[in-house]
Amino acid sequence: MKLSELIRQERFASTGQEAMFNVIVTSSWLLGEMAAVMAPFGLTPAQYNVLRILRGSHPRKLTCSDLGARLLDRTPDVTRLLNRLERRDLIHRARARHDRRVVEVGITQKGLALLDEMHDVVHEAMNHITRHLSAEEHRLLCDLLERLRTDQTV
Repeated sequence: MKLSELIRQERFASTGQEAMFNVIVTSSWLLGEMAAVMAPFGLTPAQYNVLRILRGSHPRKLTCSDLGARLLDRTPDVTRLLNRLERRDLIHRARARHDRRVVEVGITQKGLALLDEMHDVVHEAMNHITRHLSAEEHRLLCDLLERLRTDQTV
């Protein structure tokens, strides 16, 4: 569906504005689609992202700040996100030996097993969502989105 139909707006101030709105609407839609796929496993996309990052560094642990910096969605409440995962025994946290002020986070075997269980379902959903684009179009989309973020001040 075209953006103008979806948000019931015929004109935009510029094609840049239309493109930006398209990115925002598409991001929201993608998160909703992935949330629906992950819900049966009891995870949100943000929680899945934390587990995926920790699996990538396993067995090395990450500090909370390192983990927060690598999140796809820059949530300000990393602690609450980690609390939920820890209650389910999917991650573990401990004070670093070298500096008791630093908390290190690692993934548990239960967390690794859950990611393994989810793997095929998540990848099938991603393939389904992106099925209308060719490999070349995927690359072009990636390049365009990266260019959009280039040299932006935060």
